[in-house]
Amino acid sequence: MFPVIERCPCCGYPKRLTRHGYYWRNAVFSLHQFRIPILRLKCSSCAKTVSILPDFLLPYFQYTLNFILKHLKEFFFQGKGAVCYQLLQFYRRRFYRNLNRIAVYFRDKGYRGAVPGDAKEKAIKLLELICAFPKAETFAQRFHNHFQRSFMAN
Repeated sequence: MFPVIERCPCCGYPKRLTRHGYYWRNAVFSLHQFRIPILRLKCSSCAKTVSILPDFLLPYFQYTLNFILKHLKEFFFQGKGAVCYQLLQFYRRRFYRNLNRIAVYFRDKGYRGAVPGDAKEKAIKLLELICAFPKAETFAQRFHNHFQRSFMAN
């Protein structure tokens, strides 16, 4: 079942967006890969299209959110990774690049604890805060609603 969007996220036009087709997207869960349909919607006012991603996927990432966070936690908490080195480094660099924005998100939401200045310690602390959410998807959606971008965006 696809959600109904009653207001354009681009221009704010207060009418229901119309269906504008589908595209297929890869979703990789550890050892399993799926092709899932992604709904596209179009605004009748600004003519922009919007894709509705399921909450377990991040924009421009094939691996699921839980997969990415699991391997980041393994790397930062245990110092090892169970995926190929290049993929792990890609995730690590993206996460490091967004550390300040993630810290600002938690400050804006009322977190008043200390956040270390060292990048690795900061990454570990912020991963702990992210993992405190009941589901990773909850954090990703709230972060996206706050900044209008993914916490792993380039």
